[in-house]
Amino acid sequence: MINIFFLLILFSSLLGRIKFPGINIGIHYLLLPAFSFGIIGLSLRYIPEVVKKHKIILISISLMYLWMWLSSLMSEFPNIAITYSLKYSTYYILFFAFLVLTFKNITTPSLTFYYRCILSLLQIIAGLGFLEVLLPNNWIFKSLKFPSFYPEIGSIMQNPNQFGVIVAIGLCLSLILEKQNKISKIELNISELIFIITLALSASGNGWVIFIIGMFLLLIYKIISFRKMIYLISLLFLFIVTAPVSTRRIGLADSKIFPLTNIFLENSSSVNPNQKKIPTLMGTGFSRFQMWQAAINETIKRPFTGIGIGVFPDQIGVKVWGKKSYHAHNIFLNVSAEQGIPGLLLFTNFLAKIALKVKYTNPLITIPIIMFLVSQIPDVFTEDYTFTTIEFYFIAAAINSRKDVVTQLKPEIIENAKKL
Repeated sequence: MINIFFLLILFSSLLGRIKFPGINIGIHYLLLPAFSFGIIGLSLRYIPEVVKKHKIILISISLMYLWMWLSSLMSEFPNIAITYSLKYSTYYILFFAFLVLTFKNITTPSLTFYYRCILSLLQIIAGLGFLEVLLPNNWIFKSLKFPSFYPEIGSIMQNPNQFGVIVAIGLCLSLILEKQNKISKIELNISELIFIITLALSASGNGWVIFIIGMFLLLIYKIISFRKMIYLISLLFLFIVTAPVSTRRIGLADSKIFPLTNIFLENSSSVNPNQKKIPTLMGTGFSRFQMWQAAINETIKRPFTGIGIGVFPDQIGVKVWGKKSYHAHNIFLNVSAEQGIPGLLLFTNFLAKIALKVKYTNPLITIPIIMFLVSQIPDVFTEDYTFTTIEFYFIAAAINSRKDVVTQLKPEIIENAKKL
């Protein structure tokens, strides 16, 4: 039954655009905590031991959430801040459920089931993204789509950027699982193809960088060979220079050669019939600097309490981008602007406690966590429930990692990991 609740949590995290009939509340805001309580309720006898073993972690995250609420109550925009505090409080319940889940089901077969479920979810997301590129006007994607985002891919998530990052993580996860004989070679080959194609089509500079970082991490842990890394990076580059949206992203919109489809078309304008514009990497990079400066300015204005959780996209980001829903594009600056210096210290303290808790290095856990964190240095994905749900599972698994259940690796791999 616990495994069913886990699957329901993963599925519910995808329902960000589905509203309850008659009320403007996303269905996932109620389903995620409900299914999390299901896991907690079925594991009551483990809770005292979980609390005792991880009391420092739980105190750290509790203080972080307490300050979030206090800063929201003292915000100049309390309605916005309190609304987001209620939304993000579901993560607290979700995290505790995953902490109990990974503590109770610590055996390798149980953990393998959860990782395979996550990989399957990411494969489904990538598959839907590919279908959306082919059928962007289908009613299913229109009902899921967060408005005004281009390219039209990954509508089941908030925008193409976190879609690109999550499929990059999915590719690395599939490579690790195949190395540890948890999935077949055929499944790996399918994953490689669908993840790399959709990563290129996402036109996500963040996703591309995270992919390359993941490749180097896999090389360090000896999950893949240098030849395999070069092959995968080359394959991604081939799809990037083939896809029109990706070539515009890297500044080759006026090229007569790129995208490669121009070579086979008499009228290259048919590649982009709607003439939709997409900013180049240089353009988005400049905008990020503006957002970072705005976040720093807000921190200076209100260094103690900040402006309140969720207020930056609604009140500050709109001044830079001209529209709402744009955060500070850096998780640390976003926290400092919205919750002040104390909030930033509590957040970094929580991250430090997690790092200290992970005593036994397992690439199946550590590589995705690194990718999750690094991807939010130029972005903030906390409002994407699918992204954060999966991220919190890996964090909980890392906290509960033990020497006796580290997934079997070759001795030389473990020794190499200990040196990091």
